[in-house]
Amino acid sequence: METTLKLIKKTSVVDSLLTIDPGHEVFIRTRNIKATAIYSAVRRLNRKGYAFIASEAGLIDEVKVARIR
Repeated sequence: METTLKLIKKTSVVDSLLTIDPGHEVFIRTRNIKATAIYSAVRRLNRKGYAFIASEAGLIDEVKVARIR
C-alpha cells in the first residue's frame, strides 16, 4: 500500500521582506503572515544592518512594512 506525502508550504518571512526594494513599502495581510512574525523578522533584520519599519497604525488586518535601506 502506498502512502502519499502531504507537502506543507511554509512562508519565509525574512526572505519575503528582503524582496522589498529599498525606499518602497508593502502591505501584508495578517491572514497570510501573522503580525508578530513580521515584527520579529523586522527586528532580526534591523540587527543585521537592514532598515525596516513595520506598523499596524490605522490598518485593519494588515501590516505596513517599509524598507528604508
